Amino acid sequence: MNLPLPEVFHPALRSDCLGVIADILIDEHFTTLTDLQSEYDDGYSRGTTRFARQKNRLKSVALSGQYEWLQLRHAGNDLIFTIDGIPCRFATDDPANPTKPAVLEATPIQQSFFDEVESGVPCKFCFILDGGYAESDDPRVVFVGEDLYGAVKCRWTSDGMKTLHAVSANTPPAKDVGKAPVGPKRIESDKTSTPEAP
Repeated sequence: MNLPLPEVFHPALRSDCLGVIADILIDEHFTTLTDLQSEYDDGYSRGTTRFARQKNRLKSVALSGQYEWLQLRHAGNDLIFTIDGIPCRFATDDPANPTKPAVLEATPIQQSFFDEVESGVPCKFCFILDGGYAESDDPRVVFVGEDLYGAVKCRWTSDGMKTLHAVSANTPPAKDVGKAPVGPKRIESDKTSTPEAP
């Protein structure tokens, strides 16, 4: 079912703004996968690190003032930021069958926005990083807006991966290339001149 874009209901939720947030979530997804390749890493260590990095980067960007439309409302693990005053959250989940509280539950800050919209208009928003639930292996971000009763009323989907990232658990072994030959530097005139006979 094709749903309208969020900007149909709230002009502030433009694709360029949503794309900034999606790029942050996807970048940190790849950085974490690249960094955490130890034999002692697993889905849990990667998942918690990815979440912390995404949360902390979103906080940092919001506090930097780089985007005047992006503000921080709550800096805890249940991070809430606003796009021109509209509260949003994020999670890594299956957009078709979400299970995470960030997608399913509304915080008091989000609930305070419910009174500002008409009935049937989306009032609860979440960026969902789909890190492999969809048919494509490329992660994408789905931004969903639900009405007061939890019915999805609008949806925006990112373009997915912007750049290639090579992720491999097998690092090739180091190869000995030998020592570089080092000696005194000779001037060209030293090579061509011959000593005079006594």
